Amino acid sequence: MDIIFINGKINTLDDAGITCTAVGASNGFITALGTEAEVRKLAGPKAEVVDLKGAVMFPGFMEAHNHLPMYGYLTDGIDLAPSNVRKMDDVLNLVKKEAQKVPPGTWIKGSRYAEYFLAENRHPTRNDLDQVSPGHPVILFHTSLHACVLNSQALKEIGITRDTPNPQGGIIEKDPASGEPNGVLHDQAMMDVFNKLFFDDLAAMSAHERIELCERTVEKFTRVGLVFAGDALVVPPTLNMYQETLAAGRLKIRIYTMNYALMAEPLTGSQIKTGFGCGKLRIGPIKLFADGGMSNRTAAVGTPYLTPPHDKGLKMQSREELIDKVKCYHALGYQIAIHAQGDEGISDTLDAYEAVLGPKSDNPLRHRIEHAGCLYPDLLRRAADMNILASVQPVFLGELGDGFLDAFGPELAHQLYPFKSMLRAGMTLGGSSDCPVANLDPRVGLRDVVLRRTPAGEALGPDEALTMDEAIRLYTRGSAYLSFDEAFNGTIEIGKRADFTVMAADPREVAPEEVPEIPFVMTVVDGEIVWSA
Repeated sequence: MDIIFINGKINTLDDAGITCTAVGASNGFITALGTEAEVRKLAGPKAEVVDLKGAVMFPGFMEAHNHLPMYGYLTDGIDLAPSNVRKMDDVLNLVKKEAQKVPPGTWIKGSRYAEYFLAENRHPTRNDLDQVSPGHPVILFHTSLHACVLNSQALKEIGITRDTPNPQGGIIEKDPASGEPNGVLHDQAMMDVFNKLFFDDLAAMSAHERIELCERTVEKFTRVGLVFAGDALVVPPTLNMYQETLAAGRLKIRIYTMNYALMAEPLTGSQIKTGFGCGKLRIGPIKLFADGGMSNRTAAVGTPYLTPPHDKGLKMQSREELIDKVKCYHALGYQIAIHAQGDEGISDTLDAYEAVLGPKSDNPLRHRIEHAGCLYPDLLRRAADMNILASVQPVFLGELGDGFLDAFGPELAHQLYPFKSMLRAGMTLGGSSDCPVANLDPRVGLRDVVLRRTPAGEALGPDEALTMDEAIRLYTRGSAYLSFDEAFNGTIEIGKRADFTVMAADPREVAPEEVPEIPFVMTVVDGEIVWSA
């Protein structure tokens, strides 16, 4: 064996619930499990020996849905999270400070603001930003990544005027009196701007700089015990970045690509399908959008939101268009992942899946719903009958739950993200964060899926809480199944990959509130320690 880990509590999470004290690996795969004496006997004299010193090992934690390149790209910008900004002046002061540091004409970027976290309970506008940044284009991204705000110079550089029409599935907010854009963009309008800026910046980087960006961001994943990232919006430039990083030997975790349908033609035209690639980088689903985001109130819902703008959100495309696209990609043999948050968006998604699977199915291509916020009981039954998978983000409850109560009212808000009911109905769920939309740290997700507490401390749908053991399985066995990895990941068993997450204590043996404080000890991928405390 190349390496053995001894003197630990090894939680295999297999069907029998076996625990042991030592594990060994060769060529990236697990080849021995048992006591220290048993594993040492099989190891041979040249094996590296790692003393876990009583630490707790789990199968490597897997992030089923995130935006790794966006996270890395936005990390160097202004952090507008609630811990940093409480009111509009806080936002503007941070923009002003940045404007004083960088040359005129340089883009200023920020992220993670939300209007309902600000005392004024509104978005910043171009007029607000113009006061503090007359010489710089500025763009601030909503925490949902479904909205943004630009100042006047940024609108000019992007080419958005009073005559610019709303794109399909997007909104360009305009002042009712003047007809001029107020700087706030939603969904596809926001995505069009983000893509232009991001792709232009990626293209301007050298290969070395792109690799550095990817490697720095991957390290943030390894620091919180993650061995896998399901990138939920992959396009040709980001796929190229992953390939460059892999070729340089610097891609330390596994990447599963969700390929953005609007830019997937090169992939589909090549007939490269879900599963193609290697252990570190594989092609995953085609990614479609049914509706907008819940945290910026554009998810398509049947009952109007109770908070501004008091409407029913928006659909990114018609039900008929969504059905046609699902039929196309299903016929080509791709797994499909559809972003669907509101009940109307989920209904359209299930109609599309039913068009290719029928009302009851084994779902052999493992089609997925991403998020599934308003999965009300009738929709849940339909999804379960078709064996639709779901990637879920428990951390939304702990970060955005109070906003959900305001927007939906108590009766509907307590039905959101019905994790326990989904598991009882037989659905397979994979845990994730949607980072940078929410906190990447899976310890926070473990806490929030068990407690379901909003930032103000209210339990949101307490009957839908999971046990800590069920929570851990979301980030291991569940996420592995969503990416066709159950034969290789999700449990610690001989013949599977030597991917491990090691923590100082077992989350099942402390109060849920204390789980985010448990230190990570090391992250192991292919039997290699890729991060260690």
